[in-house]
Amino acid sequence: MGIMLALFYALILAYCIYRFDVLKPKHMPWEIPAVYFFAKCVVGIGLGIFYLKYYGAGDTYGYFSDSGHLFSVLFNEPKQFFKIMLGYHLESPDTARNVASLHMWVDSGFDEYYNDAKTLVKLNTLFRFVSFGYYEVHVVLMAFMGYLGLVLLCSVFLDDLIPNNKLGWIVLLLVFTIPSHFIWSSGLMKEPLIVFVFALLMYITYLSTQQMRVRYIIYFLAIVLLFCFVKIYLLLIMLPGILGIYLFRFKNPIRQITFIILFYAIAVSLVLFLGNYYPAFDLPALMFGKQLNTYRFAVFMNAGSLVQPISFAPTVASFIKHFPEASWYAFFHPTFSELKEWWFFPFSVESWIIILFFAMNIIFDKGKTYFTSSFCVLSFFIAVMLLALVGFTNPVLGNIVRYRMIAMLVLILSSGSSLIKLLNQKYTNQTKEKIEL
Repeated sequence: MGIMLALFYALILAYCIYRFDVLKPKHMPWEIPAVYFFAKCVVGIGLGIFYLKYYGAGDTYGYFSDSGHLFSVLFNEPKQFFKIMLGYHLESPDTARNVASLHMWVDSGFDEYYNDAKTLVKLNTLFRFVSFGYYEVHVVLMAFMGYLGLVLLCSVFLDDLIPNNKLGWIVLLLVFTIPSHFIWSSGLMKEPLIVFVFALLMYITYLSTQQMRVRYIIYFLAIVLLFCFVKIYLLLIMLPGILGIYLFRFKNPIRQITFIILFYAIAVSLVLFLGNYYPAFDLPALMFGKQLNTYRFAVFMNAGSLVQPISFAPTVASFIKHFPEASWYAFFHPTFSELKEWWFFPFSVESWIIILFFAMNIIFDKGKTYFTSSFCVLSFFIAVMLLALVGFTNPVLGNIVRYRMIAMLVLILSSGSSLIKLLNQKYTNQTKEKIEL
């Protein structure tokens, strides 16, 4: 019954893709995104089966189970339900009793400000009003959220950029099927929500560079507030570069890029030296502690994908010294020699695809198209910093390939879009030459 109901909702959403242009990439036949969305639904359900087989359930079923318990509170203790959903007075005995039964409520290992697990439980609790308690329906709704995120990012990087040759279409196909996004943003997990909110912030920033309106500022502030309940560290990584774009949104892209670099330099300097005065914000020490905890837990659980961690000390000098290594570590793992599990293979290949895209950009025009685009440069900074964060803290391949998803997505979108642009120009020039002959 769950599969049939999920298919029904998937068909409704596919009709929405057909009916509303905003739900599909520009100038693309609706059949392509609709089939892509259906494929994500299948992958999402398959991901749940994979977690059930290999991990006994995993966090995907944990979020689903917690949402079921919270949904039942609505009918038994409605007052407590709304207090939990609004995050009000959670320490009261009755509310705390219900929260204590939510196993995935806090799974980040940090403090109360990391709200992504809570947010996901609440979101899936709302889904239960239409899912009738079927896991597969939740997967379809989460997959659609991940799909929408990709559509918004395509509006930023691929706006009016449709390939006019076979090689360009191959590049576009590889962009859409990048394993990090195609797999992890398809299931009942945090990733679809992260992609969606990340894409919203990128999209509203992009719209503001086209034409500034008061409502865009309101949308921007609302999305930033929403982001605080998803992945606040990702928001902090994004904000310096976005600030550089906002302040010079109608100027030459080179001016925007200059201030993106400047603001990131200032932000990184402040963060690194803030720990000298406020130990609780000592970033190198936080990263060192997180890596140590992750490594110990992986050893305790006998994780089969444990690899040698980055050897750095909890000091600013060591952190800076090993920063490039950490970014490369997260980007390039798993290597072909580390393919202990069959499902690691796509994530090893995606790194080489991105390297190929960057190499072709350099070959065609020495990377000028890429590094003169403010959003490509912004994406590059976001990706490098996020990869470093993952590299410093996660010596487990399973975590690496999942947590680096946003970084890999923006790298392939930015490099792929600039490559398609170059291929279109090359094809146009060749066509002109043939006509002249």
